[in-house]
Amino acid sequence: MKGPIQKLLIFLTWSIGLIVFSSCSKKFAEISPTSGRGVLESQTDSSGLVSPPIVIAKSLSFDTLIYSNRNLIVDSYYSQRVQEKTNQFYQSNAFRTQWLFDHTPGSLYYVMLEYLKNAIHFGLVPDDYDVTGIEESVKRVYAYEPPATSEIVSLDIHITKMYFLFTTHLQEGKVRVVGNAGRVWKRSAHKYPSIDVSMLLEIRDKNQFQESLSKLQPADEQYVKLQRALDYYRFLENTSPTAFPTFVVSGGIKPGESNELIPSIRSKLSVMTQMVLPVLFDSLAGFADSLRYDDALLSAVTTFQVGHGLAPDGIIGDRTVKYLNQSFAEKADVIALNMERMRWLPKGYGENCIVVNIPEYKLRVYENRSVALEMKVIVGAADKATPVFSDVMEYIVFSPTWTVPVSIIKEEIIPQLKENPQHYSKKNYSFFKDNVEIDPDSISWNTDVINPYQLRIVQDPGPQNSLGLVKFVMPNNMNVYLHDTPNHRLFSKDYRALSHGCVRLDEPARFAAYLLRDQNGWSEERISKAMHSEKPGTVLLKKHYEIHLEYRTAWVDEAGRVNFREDIYGHDRMQLMQLMPVVKPALVLYGKL
Repeated sequence: MKGPIQKLLIFLTWSIGLIVFSSCSKKFAEISPTSGRGVLESQTDSSGLVSPPIVIAKSLSFDTLIYSNRNLIVDSYYSQRVQEKTNQFYQSNAFRTQWLFDHTPGSLYYVMLEYLKNAIHFGLVPDDYDVTGIEESVKRVYAYEPPATSEIVSLDIHITKMYFLFTTHLQEGKVRVVGNAGRVWKRSAHKYPSIDVSMLLEIRDKNQFQESLSKLQPADEQYVKLQRALDYYRFLENTSPTAFPTFVVSGGIKPGESNELIPSIRSKLSVMTQMVLPVLFDSLAGFADSLRYDDALLSAVTTFQVGHGLAPDGIIGDRTVKYLNQSFAEKADVIALNMERMRWLPKGYGENCIVVNIPEYKLRVYENRSVALEMKVIVGAADKATPVFSDVMEYIVFSPTWTVPVSIIKEEIIPQLKENPQHYSKKNYSFFKDNVEIDPDSISWNTDVINPYQLRIVQDPGPQNSLGLVKFVMPNNMNVYLHDTPNHRLFSKDYRALSHGCVRLDEPARFAAYLLRDQNGWSEERISKAMHSEKPGTVLLKKHYEIHLEYRTAWVDEAGRVNFREDIYGHDRMQLMQLMPVVKPALVLYGKL
């Protein structure tokens, strides 16, 4: 049981955390290490010396200077992007130094350096931008009087490269290998204009600096909310690293029970959910019953469970404990990764669109930026991942047939027929071999050599069709679409990564009614009749809808609560190795060889 001092420390941590979380949106606007004027002008240092920018020889190649073989940019794509931006900037800046002047650094150098130091606020890593090396090198260069012009020039160019690496990461993202079997995820590089170059040319003070960086980031309220949540969890990471033990629960803890872990669970949940959870006081016995799982803690536990996609049963079992044991640093990293993913999205979803969040197993239709429709979905299993991409919903097929993919013929149907040749005889399947219809009973599945690529298997419309009674098509080369399912009982499960890659809908008739609401004659009765027809029917949508299949494992809901979801495909793990590497590359400081 915790002593009064430890309880007081935990309470103070929680209280300070509330202040940080509510004020973090203002935090970065307050960075003002040095006030000053624009770097294109001469500047005066504290000793009164006038320090003009240095003109760089126009014949000088920016990729052959002292820093060329000390490049900290590992990825060739970013190396090329940064080099192009650096060349473009100095050419447009009349070949003058931007950060370092004749006798002193310019005022914007200090402003810029503070942003690089606080890259963690943007979900990035300061070490990537050689912050320590830059600071030490600047001190060393100006330790001599007069400082060497060639070193000032080389260092200024290196600082510019690090700045453009930072702004490129802000705009395009840092992670290059996104996974998902090479399927679409990120925007093409050519869709990211180099606006950071022109904006740097116009910056004159810290306010313009902040405005320019804001324009590079996603203009989405969710991004700002995640940034605040990131600040809060980084605060918890730095202030409460050892305050909570690893919880080990056998059989689960139920409401009303007593357990020695309850005080620690109560303390951690009070911090994470920002709920006041006082210890239950037993008025009859006259003492605090800190070990009892009371109603106040039950409310916090169910809130926590909902925020992690778990059934809100209030039982502190294995899955709840798994998320409770995640450190604040782990949760902060996941938030940072989901900010990163927002940089990859198409610029602006518009006011009306369809969004499927794969790890949440949820579809939402947005109308005028508000949720007009919401329902549960089933997504691809871990070994048949639903791809992450954006497309346009174009038409609906009622009472569809289902042409079985070759992979399913090979992996499922042929093995089932080898075990039972009559398995598909009463399931409305038509079998074709080399485009000629055959009777599956005529093949000796156990002895004949079967080439799955010679087979075509089609399931007729009906209630047992694997696509259900309707499918919704956004044409793509991955053959991914939304559809009904004959097995709706699966929607009651918490874990719903169960399909072969397409997205199954819990309420397909309701979804069809929404999409056809502006097309005359499509009443609920007509939709139901079309869904139960013996023949397929295709309806073109007069209004095409943008649809986005996303992979968000952290977000902030409308109530301001941070939500987390399971990394069902392992994308978080792989991408975090690139975004937040555990072992940072050694920094090479500025200096001559």
